[in-house]
Amino acid sequence: MSETHTLLSAALGKLNCGVLIIDSQRRICFINQWLLQALRHPALDYQDRPLLDVLPEIADSRLYKSIGQALDKGLPAVLSPSLNPYPLPLFNGRADDPERLPMIQSLQVMPLRQQGLNHCMIAVSDLSSTMRRENLLKVQAEKLSQQSLTDDLTSIANRRRLNQVLEEEVRRAGRTQKPLSVILLDIDHFKAYNDRFGHLAGDACLMRVAQSLQERVIRAGDLLARYGGEEFCVILPDTDNEAAHALAEALRHKIAGLNLPHPDSSCAATLSISLGVATSLAGSADTATGLLLKADNALYRAKQRGRNCSVSHVHIAASGD
Repeated sequence: MSETHTLLSAALGKLNCGVLIIDSQRRICFINQWLLQALRHPALDYQDRPLLDVLPEIADSRLYKSIGQALDKGLPAVLSPSLNPYPLPLFNGRADDPERLPMIQSLQVMPLRQQGLNHCMIAVSDLSSTMRRENLLKVQAEKLSQQSLTDDLTSIANRRRLNQVLEEEVRRAGRTQKPLSVILLDIDHFKAYNDRFGHLAGDACLMRVAQSLQERVIRAGDLLARYGGEEFCVILPDTDNEAAHALAEALRHKIAGLNLPHPDSSCAATLSISLGVATSLAGSADTATGLLLKADNALYRAKQRGRNCSVSHVHIAASGD
């Protein structure tokens, strides 16, 4: 029996996981080497000591309650890292390393009842590497997802993100019966700007314009996106046509205030923009595509009227143009 006990202790000591056996008096009967090395104070003598004397921090924990249920009622338990990542004060790395990290654990609490003896065994698995790798992959995936929805040059939302949000907002406007407005804007004579100053200056201009527009589009639910080339789009939930047109004019003045020289423009001595405004009213059957077409038509009328102005599709419809 002694040889068997010695052999069993040696075998449990070789396992690449923790094993802790508790008796009915909540005393530690066995603790293997793996678990000793992972504890905060591995040099302490844990054998035959009351569990809470050496691990007082678990007194009010789910783990201690699970130990009680295993001993008193014979009920097993599993403590997953999603809800209980650190049930025991265990650490990765060398015991003398002051910067070693807490171990993310998965625990099984199993009742052991045989020949009148009542014990429970706690098996501990180290999931630290797996969980940290999964978290890293999750962060990387979120970063890639964000990059796929962001314009590389201006760092604002791209056309893909615009389409997603506009579809969502059109559906929401249909449910809530609230207005939804869109502003489509274009930098006036941008090709001429590029031809005179070069593409690097053109890129810098686009970044400056995007930044300035973003400073004015500040509501949490609004979205500024690069529509393509020198075109930008603003989505304005819960916004009627009058408020959207007022914002369009504010954006136009904002860009004019940059005072970027544009000697080849036919409508201003400095950089300017033209804007088209469209609004989906409560009860309308507008689709995302239809709303963009209305804004695009209004933008076309703004260019027809000499550029450096804003036009609303509502005014077009009212005038019969």
